[in-house]
Amino acid sequence: MFKATLQALALTAVLAAAPAQAQLTPNGAVDCSASLVTDNLANNPTFTDCAGAFTGNNKNQEGDVLATITDEFGLTIQSIFDVSGSAGTSGAFDLNAINGAFVLAVKAGNGFSLYAFSDGELIEWDTLGVGFFNGAGRAVIGNGLSHATVYTTTTTPVPEPETYALMMAGLAFVGWASRRRQRQR
Repeated sequence: MFKATLQALALTAVLAAAPAQAQLTPNGAVDCSASLVTDNLANNPTFTDCAGAFTGNNKNQEGDVLATITDEFGLTIQSIFDVSGSAGTSGAFDLNAINGAFVLAVKAGNGFSLYAFSDGELIEWDTLGVGFFNGAGRAVIGNGLSHATVYTTTTTPVPEPETYALMMAGLAFVGWASRRRQRQR
């Protein structure tokens, strides 16, 4: 009996540790690469990769979105926050403060797409890669931005030179105090 219980617990642990498989539903009509997500100066696409468009709301499918980000982009997400912008079909987000890789989810209408970036920058966005095609094969841009979410990865902070200078001053003081104490003996 004890052995069967132990085996059941081991199986449960293995299943719980198995990586989650993304269960997002592609909308089947639009590819995320149709978007004109660009940098502000060169007007060139700056995302390194994209996934979608998917049906639904990324905020209601957070676990599946995180699994898709891991599966598609190989990123481990550390924090999530919303960015504000206009409710139109295009605009800009200033994401210069982000250091390291991140994913931007653009949600419009009943769809959203995920865009991976290698570093923060000023990003001009549109909803072309989120919308749906009409019968003539042209993107329907009628859906304005509902919200945008930024998923950031773990980054190792790089100390500023002032931090090193302060640390060196502290070590010098400790060395000076130690030497002074030895001389007094």
